Amino acid sequence: MPLTYHYCSLETACAIISNASLRLCDITKSNDSAEITYGYAAALDSLKRIGLISGSGPTLEFADHWIELLRPEYQTLLREALSRHLLPPNRLCYAVCLSERADQLSQWRAYGDDGRGVALGFDLSTFAQREPSFTVCRDDGHPLETHMMTLYRPIVYGRERSTECFDELAARMARNVHDLRAASARTQDAVRARLLDATLEFIAATAFCKKRFFREEREWRLAIWGPNANTADFETLQEGLAHALPRRFPDTVTHARFTVLPRTDRLVPTIDLGLDLGRTLRAVMIGPRCTASEQDIRMLLASAGVGVADVAHSRGTYR
Repeated sequence: MPLTYHYCSLETACAIISNASLRLCDITKSNDSAEITYGYAAALDSLKRIGLISGSGPTLEFADHWIELLRPEYQTLLREALSRHLLPPNRLCYAVCLSERADQLSQWRAYGDDGRGVALGFDLSTFAQREPSFTVCRDDGHPLETHMMTLYRPIVYGRERSTECFDELAARMARNVHDLRAASARTQDAVRARLLDATLEFIAATAFCKKRFFREEREWRLAIWGPNANTADFETLQEGLAHALPRRFPDTVTHARFTVLPRTDRLVPTIDLGLDLGRTLRAVMIGPRCTASEQDIRMLLASAGVGVADVAHSRGTYR
């Protein structure tokens, strides 16, 4: 799995390194006005082709009432997700964006302080090695929420590739529907859980599709689905998720903290995700207009206990 690079200003890089954390922000506040909605259009088309739904919006119908195979609370979240384009499980999606490209002019211009910043190269492969959904528990082990989610994967660009992605996921859902109808009473709960996992991953994939217009970014995304702010247990669930992430990724995540920050004319929900930089930060690319030396960068890394990262200067002549 490749290193992925987070382009940022020197100020942001210093904050990431000194705090040993990456900030994940509400994905709907990104610079793509078609975020999520583009993916949902492809997702719904795939469900229709596979024969699981018909119609759309308020006229949406589930073939053979297969949604009734799920527990009532998940029937509600699925109806809302597919008819109103709400994120799974009907809550905010926090994400941080990275790129496969270590030295890309468009990335420097858009995200790297017009070339005066750096690109931090991370090994986040741990996040791709676990199943997306997991259970959040109280300190005494009592389950609070059985389907929190994390995903780390590359963005799929364009209608054709998005269609391929969702057709494959929709076929998996259809197999689970078939298996659940044929399951014995003893195995129904396990198959139902697989169907729910497949359904939530299908909906979550809408956060990993973008128009071909953005394809040169070669983006990867780490996304975490937080609790629903409209539920009475929001603060308890939020605290449970913050405690669950280091336990789920013990070699990578050190802590998680939720906050809301101002950004020009809006407020943006965020997660500051603590990382073991000694394990995850593997490279630093210095921007083409950045005057910081490799020695400066190594001193910054050493101050945070990071001593094995590769440091290099952009080969670009942009000024």
